Amino acid sequence: MPGKFLPLLLILLAPLLISGCSTPTDHRNFAALYGPSLPTQRQLSEAQYQRALKRGEVSYSEAVKPILDSRCVVCHGCYDAPCQLKLTSAEGLDRGATKQIIYEPYLRKKAIPPTRLFIDAQTTPRQWRKKEFYPVLNERSNLNNGNLNNSLLALLLNLKRDYPQPESGKLPDTFKFGLDRELECPTMDEFEKYSQAHPEWGMPYAMPGLSDREHTILTRWLEQGAKVPPEKPLSEEVRQTIKQWETFFNGESLKQRLVSRYIYEHLFIGHLYFSGAPVGEFYHLVRSTTPPGQPINEIATLRPYDDPGSAPFYYRIRPITSTIVDKNHFVYPLSLARMARFRELFIAPDYAVDEFPSYETNLASNPFKTYAALPVKSRYQFLLDDAEYFISGFIKGPVCRGQIALSVIRDRFWV
Repeated sequence: MPGKFLPLLLILLAPLLISGCSTPTDHRNFAALYGPSLPTQRQLSEAQYQRALKRGEVSYSEAVKPILDSRCVVCHGCYDAPCQLKLTSAEGLDRGATKQIIYEPYLRKKAIPPTRLFIDAQTTPRQWRKKEFYPVLNERSNLNNGNLNNSLLALLLNLKRDYPQPESGKLPDTFKFGLDRELECPTMDEFEKYSQAHPEWGMPYAMPGLSDREHTILTRWLEQGAKVPPEKPLSEEVRQTIKQWETFFNGESLKQRLVSRYIYEHLFIGHLYFSGAPVGEFYHLVRSTTPPGQPINEIATLRPYDDPGSAPFYYRIRPITSTIVDKNHFVYPLSLARMARFRELFIAPDYAVDEFPSYETNLASNPFKTYAALPVKSRYQFLLDDAEYFISGFIKGPVCRGQIALSVIRDRFWV
């Protein structure tokens, strides 16, 4: 009798025997080995972060971020970075990557929903998962060292370590650099196949590998759960400065509302700097559903002149927490002298604003119609006061491949 059941027993045990021999990178067993994939809370409170440092854990701000800034951000710092993986902030790391391509100049005929970090999804990474972004950090349990085995970032770094590129001479033709190259954006499920097909495509891609010290720091940080510190609180001086400017921008008269709208549409993409503030602190002027004094809830319109909605909105000043890169860095200083200049140009002159212009597209997209009530001399003097900033706005931008995103600008456009 026992002999009759032996074949059946082997059939029943076969899946268990096979799974027991599988490696952690076998995508069929991720859920079984490490549990479900769930977004992880990585940002610690200040007390938690200080305790972690006392335990000897790696500091994100002091050890990890400098490596990302010096070795990774050069490629992964733009809106259309490879696989849309932005490594300029902890939020970008947490959001992860996607297979969606932002610019497809030869295929796409209609616009697609934008995927701007900090704007088009408010909770990281839960909302981004619904927008087809997948994690590059471990979001499963840490059983069997899951923080490394389930981290796409760790696997790509290790792939580079296992297959270092030549230290001299021309790179092999297996590396692709053309603008029209097809990007490879593997998920955890696809990494095994990716690494077998392109063993030389570890990260940093087509660049020298990390030093032993850099690799150890990043690996230890990932192994410890990729924790990040809380955002630094603003100084009292900066808070008071922001309060002054938000009060100015949110004046209630039709005249002030039109002036603020005009200024916002010219400054929305710039990096604002407060005179006297710490070096390296910059800010964005945004439209929010929440008034000054409350957390900012930015209104995610595609263009600055798009309708912000029927509900009341407020101009707010939001700190920039991402790494500053020269590509999109054009600075507009704000000071008491600047506020006095705005008042001189737009508030002091004697003119009337009888009606606030509509946000209907045909009107709002034409500044000559929208701002006809503002004095012509004031409008043009505003542009001439800071011509370098406005020229930079045509030259610089948040995209990596501007030659695809924009048409070529002739050098006489300013005239």
